[in-house]
Amino acid sequence: MEVKINAFVIKSIDYKENDKLLTLYSLESGKITASIKGVKKSGAKLKFASEPFCFAEYILAEKNGRYTVINASYIDSFYNLRLDLKKYYACAVIGEIINVFAEPDVSDKALFSLAINAIKDVCYKGEEISTLASFLYSAINALGYGFNSYTCHACESIIKGRVFYRFKDGLFSCHNCLSEGFNEIKEETYKAFLNVVNGVEEDNKFLDGQVYLIKFLLYYLNYKTDVKLKSGEALTAFLQETSGAK
Repeated sequence: MEVKINAFVIKSIDYKENDKLLTLYSLESGKITASIKGVKKSGAKLKFASEPFCFAEYILAEKNGRYTVINASYIDSFYNLRLDLKKYYACAVIGEIINVFAEPDVSDKALFSLAINAIKDVCYKGEEISTLASFLYSAINALGYGFNSYTCHACESIIKGRVFYRFKDGLFSCHNCLSEGFNEIKEETYKAFLNVVNGVEEDNKFLDGQVYLIKFLLYYLNYKTDVKLKSGEALTAFLQETSGAK
């Protein structure tokens, strides 16, 4: 049986001598694992279809529940990601979140759209980190771990000055309403968080706040799920080294 899907590669690993094993995330069928033969050979026709983040129409042969890529039609290679380490790391976080949290063989059109649009924006726009922050915020909500509020939990005001957060129940607090269990976070983190919530695009002059927000969102996801993303650690280390944000 043949299956046609629109999908992008979220993981590609060596398999046998000349083959690769792909993890694809598709609009039609969610996460699918498929082998692709001969793509490590020089001049292989389908080599492009095995590259990380390649977006294509894949034709799969299915036998006994196993899939093999037999053809693919290029949609977008997102080649720019290979030329810019920050872009690549940002998309690696997107891919790892999909790989870890998406259910195999279960279509989620909203999550697919969220991921592919984020990859497009990271690849072709200049604001990689704000795009990733928006994706993380939306993905966390889509996965059912959403934030309960963005104002102070007690006085319900937008917080000025010192900001505190309680990860257990996802609440912010101002200094005047502080109670047990809250941890202080950077004011820049909170300001960047509000911009994401309100859909305000930030540029690179506010990069420190965006870096702090990425770290905050990744920590929050780890706290809620006990999953630590290797790509997230690589990205934050790279950003701290290149931006100066600590």
